[in-house]
Amino acid sequence: MRTDMKRMGTKGQRAALMGALLAVVLGGTGCGSECVDSFDCRDKGTPPEGQLWACQEEKCIQVPVTPGTDAGTDAGTGTDAGTDAGTGTDAGTDAGTDAGTDGGTDPCVSVPRDAALGTLKLQSGFTVGESAPLSTEVVAVASTPGPTYSLFALRETATGRDFFSLGTWPDVKLGDAALDTVLAPADRAVGVTTFPSYFLAYDGTRLLAGYTKNGTGATAPGSVAVLDPATRDGATYVSAPSNYTAVGITDTFFINGGGVDTVADGFGVYALVTSAKPYTAVKVVSFPAQVGGSGFSAVADNGIAVFGYSETGTYVNVAHAVSPAKLSAAVSSRTPVVLTAEPQVAVGSDFTAASAFGSGVAVVRGPYGAATDVSRFSLTPGLTGDQPVSVGAREPVLTVADACTSVDLLSSLGSDLLVVVKDSNGRRIVRIRQGP
Repeated sequence: MRTDMKRMGTKGQRAALMGALLAVVLGGTGCGSECVDSFDCRDKGTPPEGQLWACQEEKCIQVPVTPGTDAGTDAGTGTDAGTDAGTGTDAGTDAGTDAGTDGGTDPCVSVPRDAALGTLKLQSGFTVGESAPLSTEVVAVASTPGPTYSLFALRETATGRDFFSLGTWPDVKLGDAALDTVLAPADRAVGVTTFPSYFLAYDGTRLLAGYTKNGTGATAPGSVAVLDPATRDGATYVSAPSNYTAVGITDTFFINGGGVDTVADGFGVYALVTSAKPYTAVKVVSFPAQVGGSGFSAVADNGIAVFGYSETGTYVNVAHAVSPAKLSAAVSSRTPVVLTAEPQVAVGSDFTAASAFGSGVAVVRGPYGAATDVSRFSLTPGLTGDQPVSVGAREPVLTVADACTSVDLLSSLGSDLLVVVKDSNGRRIVRIRQGP
């Protein structure tokens, strides 16, 4: 059984926390269990028309497809705060995206769809740019600043997770060979179980990706790999327990998890300063004493960061906005920002991915396997650096019309949003712009 910690939820606790979209292990899976969430049921094959797989009482069963409900989560668990980081959402639970059914027909074949967005509905105030096919093995994407955008990918392979070149936009092409591997040498041995964190961050020079291993809460063992794709000197591996998501600004990564290097003080956001070796680690954001786990991260074009965590018990994701001045002060003073004292992003539901979108943040709203929309929130700096930022009202970008097309992950391209969509026509990455 595959234990993908980005998408797991059990009764009363997680077996693991993804990928955006979204990696914190909170409990083990019983030896006799068949599944911990619907993602584990994919090996059962495609369910009949109108059905999808769900995990109930640690058994895979078929349930009716009901748009807007979370049929893909465990019975009675509510929502799952895990993600793809993604770093992305669990599009695999959506039976409508499969190319066929047991009867050999696709119920979505006759549904009208857009070549880029499928059946997703673009909302007023946004336009569709270029799109390109994307391999199903790519679980996270990062871009360099423009005007020429070089793309990089985190790719799942038979041996683990690797950094790959992804060409230049819009000529997306997966490189022939890996730039390096995310797994530290000690964790490449046969029999070592690792769980990928579905994020890929870029600090202007270096890439960062991570993974965790079996453990509990904020102390679950983990590691991040830092790679300069230009020099190809080999990755640097740094301890990072419970790393779940990460984002980068110039010469700094912000890692949402349980610690970095020798600094570990419970769930929060930790800065890894990469301007010189050895890298420097410091905790920059404190979460409440009791949280369900770490959460999502994004940094807008204007430097305003959005960090989050999952609530205790429900594991619903929440997020707050932090000004760049406060983050900079936290790095230099080593005094963390208290996240709950900063303005909250009023998402209005659970969400399963987050990414920068110009001077704001975009999120995939809804629980795993039952996304309702992609929405944007503007982020405006305060009049002075020490004043709180202003979070705008929700702006729908894309709405999910049915089970025929799903949102797989989010990323950014300059001031634009990259959305990976999946349906029976394949998987592709689509550029979304603000404005007419």
